This record gives sequence, C-alpha cells and structure tokens, in this order.
Amino acid sequence: MIRKKDASTRLIKPTLPELFVDEVLYLVENWESNWEYNGEIEIFDEGIAQYLLVGQKSHAKFYAALILNKPSLRCSLVPEEPFDSLEEEAENTIHLV
Repeated sequence: MIRKKDASTRLIKPTLPELFVDEVLYLVENWESNWEYNGEIEIFDEGIAQYLLVGQKSHAKFYAALILNKPSLRCSLVPEEPFDSLEEEAENTIHLV
C-alpha cells in the first residue's frame, strides 16, 4: 500500500535542476483538480520539515501548482531518498529549458 501525505507547497523541495517551461505551462493551462488529491506527485519525507520531490513528472506538476498558487498537495511517499542534483551538482541553480 502506498502511503500518502498532505504537504504544504512551501515545504516541498525540488531536486532536479531543469525546469521544462513548455511542460509546466501546459500543465497550468490544463490543470486537473484531482492532481491536488490523488497522490500522483511523489515526495520523500526525510523526517524534517521538508519534502524532497521525486521524478520529472512530479517536478512539473509541483511547479504548475506553485504558479496556480496551490497551498498544499496530497503526495505519495516514496521509500528511497532521491539524489538531490539541484543542490549537489547545480549549486541550487534552476535552468529553464
């Protein structure tokens, strides 16, 4: 069974340095409200007040949710911590693609 958790968008941290603008804008324009509740966005809970995003699809929906000013998202919890290439390799710099 997949565990789910309501997470504030303020506490979700991206882990990938690329932001695919066309994909995010497409999601903003075609937002489905069930994405806020169905747990499709995946996060890792490291036990502190921060959740690490997992996967490109989750990142795109997260950025779309930020643009749409969504205060929280119901996310699926994954058991393994993702590699935080945004912090470890890109020095916390997001590249618009």
